[in-house]
Amino acid sequence: MNSNQTSYNGVPLRRIDLSRLEPNLSNILIIAIIIGKQRPKIIQLQGGQNGFPSDNRAVWNFTVRDSVKQYINVTLWGNPEQVFQANDKFSTGDVVELINPQVNLRRIDDASEKFSPMVTSPYKLILSDKSDLIMHPHNEPYKYLLHYPTKPSVRFVPIQNIYTRGESIEFVDILGAVRGINETRTVSTWRNETLQVREIEIFDHTAPSLKITLWEPDIINRSNFWKPRETLLFFTDLKIDWSNFGHTYIAKTTGRTIVTENPIGKEAQELLEYAQNAPVETFQIVEQMITSFSKSNTADEILSIQQVHDRINNCLAMKRTRNNSFSFILYAFVTEMDLDGLQRTLLVKCGHCNTIIKGNKCEMPECKVIYENEPVESKITFDIKVALSDHTGTLVNCKLCGNAAELALGCSAKGFASMSDDDKGRLKWKYLLEQCKVHVAVIFAVSQNPIISILHIKRADPMEVSRLLPVY
Repeated sequence: MNSNQTSYNGVPLRRIDLSRLEPNLSNILIIAIIIGKQRPKIIQLQGGQNGFPSDNRAVWNFTVRDSVKQYINVTLWGNPEQVFQANDKFSTGDVVELINPQVNLRRIDDASEKFSPMVTSPYKLILSDKSDLIMHPHNEPYKYLLHYPTKPSVRFVPIQNIYTRGESIEFVDILGAVRGINETRTVSTWRNETLQVREIEIFDHTAPSLKITLWEPDIINRSNFWKPRETLLFFTDLKIDWSNFGHTYIAKTTGRTIVTENPIGKEAQELLEYAQNAPVETFQIVEQMITSFSKSNTADEILSIQQVHDRINNCLAMKRTRNNSFSFILYAFVTEMDLDGLQRTLLVKCGHCNTIIKGNKCEMPECKVIYENEPVESKITFDIKVALSDHTGTLVNCKLCGNAAELALGCSAKGFASMSDDDKGRLKWKYLLEQCKVHVAVIFAVSQNPIISILHIKRADPMEVSRLLPVY
């Protein structure tokens, strides 16, 4: 028997590539790599369906490919114990031998097509009691196929487009770099099923974050090996939804989703280079945007606080906040600036990676402080909460940070940290209950809830206020 033949139950098998499939072929062997799999399901069949008696049966769907251009969906039928054991045994990245599968022509009107990944083959494979699925002993010749997307990477949608026209998008292909990975959690469905889910965030050149909920166990297991800034992901057919809780668009994986890790392609390489140093922490993004606003030569309009609230609410109501950050001038009284009380006024950042330190040292795994044990002096910066009020209302939780705070208070953050409470109190009354001219930016960064940042503040000229203060 030559290298292209083997046998099953004493019957010779002919090895065949996916590109050479034909309907109703029998006694064939296909060797391919699993590129995606779904959760198995138990189904109550009507008598005689698919050749099985009426009984509880289980079905498991997965997708394989044997070349860059050829990939196909596979359905494994059997009793629940057999099917669930097969699901546990085989994972994405395993090279398998499909022995004696049934080759069926795909039908457009087949309901299962709506819930299956897009494939290039016009056929689908059925594994039943007359078939078998075993591990192939040689994986390496097929491993490179895991890095080729199953859809053209040039057709992916930039993340920013999801926020600007999400109401018209149901399913989408996305290329992104991993920004963060949350812990896996357990949820109960309306069917009383207990499932594991995990939320991750990705980013690209156009937006700093998109939250994606992973529902398939296989994808969740793979996510254990993803690394922020280093792992690129190409998702096909992500479901886009509006989150009333987060006031933003989010994505989730479905049975149609294929995840390609570190995909091959020009667009992926460009994104990888960008991801190495792109600002991904919220405070980094805000700092970058504040710097952009501060350097802008555009004359800002003068608004009342009510007009600011109206503009923010309009952005939220339209579900379009990305790229809607704006800056303006307020003539308002400082009604809260607690420099000498219980509120936090300073942030400590790692001197290496600039990450905020919540304990005694940096906790970023990639930081030199951790993996090279290289000591460095921490950075101290202002983070002061301010409230501004005028005749139309109050703007709370305004942030006075960084250089803007140092210019306003006339001291460095490090110097402020060594001041006595009495000195801090005297500094506070420089602005508290005084009418000021305040340059403010409303920044929609990562979440839909805006960050209100003071770019510059000084005591106002009464004549200027009387002339320019908005009536409404």
